[in-house]
Amino acid sequence: MIEKQQFIVIGLGVFGATIAQELTRLGHEVLGIDADEQRVDRLADSITHAVIADVTDKNALIELNAASYDAAVVAIGRNVEATMLATLQLRELGLEKVWAKALTPQHHLILERLGATRIIAPEYEMGIRIAQELNYPMVHDYLGLGDDYFVVELHTTEALIGKTIGDIINDVHVEALVIKRLKEAHHHPDSQWEIRNGDRIVLGGQLEALRKMANRL
Repeated sequence: MIEKQQFIVIGLGVFGATIAQELTRLGHEVLGIDADEQRVDRLADSITHAVIADVTDKNALIELNAASYDAAVVAIGRNVEATMLATLQLRELGLEKVWAKALTPQHHLILERLGATRIIAPEYEMGIRIAQELNYPMVHDYLGLGDDYFVVELHTTEALIGKTIGDIINDVHVEALVIKRLKEAHHHPDSQWEIRNGDRIVLGGQLEALRKMANRL
């Protein structure tokens, strides 16, 4: 069971509000902060706490006891300066985990230097994801795990039906992790496993090896 945590979400636009509501749904305590009264009012009944505050003012964060939270997400929209100041204030207060939304590569670099522990670029990341899925239509989803290693989930296309796992990953350094068939998950299927219509295939490997495999499917 996941331990209940306390999170701050600063900036309650669509991006921040989605994070705040989902964390609340998952059972965590969430403090949502925005300078816009209407945004705060909209979320007042759907997250633990929603308050109006100026997060560029360190005293406001002290009054909200921000340092006692487990992590913060700075999801401010277009106000680059406010994002940077909020990130700096939270880190100076001793908050160990501060995730911040970057708008440009330069903004990303500054947030990194200000001590943000993770930097989010949602538009860029979604753009990459959409491009990958358009380029490789059989890819249902993928996850980067660092060091250029990815896990991908493939739809079964007509070209795959009747082939074996060995046929797909032959001569490339890709590992078959799971086959999802109906309601069952079969872990580490061997090379003789024959693919059927409706199967979902989860593979892991270095990006270049996965691309090589996808290009010949």
